[in-house]
Amino acid sequence: MIVTLTMNPSLDRTVSLGEPLRPGDVQQAVAVREDGGGKGMNVARVVAAAGREATAVLPLAADDPYRALAEGAAPAALRLRIVPIDAPVRANLTLTDPAGETTKINLPGPVLDDAQARALVDAVVTAADGADWLALCGSLPRGVAPDFYVDVVDAVRARAARPPRIAVDTSGPALAHVVARCGADLIKPNEDELLDLVRALGPTADAGAPTADGDDRRLRQRLAADPPGTAAALARALVPERVRAALITLGGDGAVLVDGEGASAAAPPPTAVRSTVGAGDSALAGYLLADLAGEDAPGRLRSAIRHGSATAALPGTQLAGPADLPRGEIPVRPVG
Repeated sequence: MIVTLTMNPSLDRTVSLGEPLRPGDVQQAVAVREDGGGKGMNVARVVAAAGREATAVLPLAADDPYRALAEGAAPAALRLRIVPIDAPVRANLTLTDPAGETTKINLPGPVLDDAQARALVDAVVTAADGADWLALCGSLPRGVAPDFYVDVVDAVRARAARPPRIAVDTSGPALAHVVARCGADLIKPNEDELLDLVRALGPTADAGAPTADGDDRRLRQRLAADPPGTAAALARALVPERVRAALITLGGDGAVLVDGEGASAAAPPPTAVRSTVGAGDSALAGYLLADLAGEDAPGRLRSAIRHGSATAALPGTQLAGPADLPRGEIPVRPVG
């Protein structure tokens, strides 16, 4: 079983345009779609669509429209564990064009108080006891301290009789606190989030982490020239001393997996990208599904790329299911 925590769920509204976005102009939409989203919820939906048991923990008001959307679209294997709050979730707006160019506008979410935050910790401890994985996903809402995920990890490991392995997919200070203090089993940044992370944690000789503006520019140039090799070098400064593994998603350049055994990379199959929303969440779900199936590191990386690419090929905020996965071979190569 996989448990996810979505601290800042969102009512995702996707507007599909018939032509590229023209800022400052008036354009006609060709389609509109609404989904109950949020990174952890997305991961849980992909896992459950594959037939694996998933529980999504999230804060919701009793009369929030999100609830009906989330429950109505939930696969049979997905259960919701809701912690009551007073305010509705945020609404995120996504604009997509026929070429797959995506523009996102994320609104601020509700403010959570200390009692609600503590209730979410308690709910996660209960849900995660005996699970295979706990995935802590997405941004933190207003009112919650940036080290909140550290509190969750500590509580689960201290209070659950059978604590799960822990994956973290967040960014900024929330990710930096986890990596500095928790020893997570897996992190899943993209290349920008990884660069921000090594910058926040300080310079490391092996990674060439930026110590000044010039270093930052050079490192970004390295990322542009060789995304897999540079991402692997940055992640090696963290693995396995600070985290056990890192899955770095690189968009059209595929993904890199770094663990205690080494680093490997793979490119995505040819994909007609229609929307990148949820692709990273699907990649994390693909990794976790392959791990549950007993796959080795190359198999977990292939599964991550297949799931991420499949979601990128779907319009709006749709998430890939088993029938959507590309069937072609995905070669995996060592890097570094």
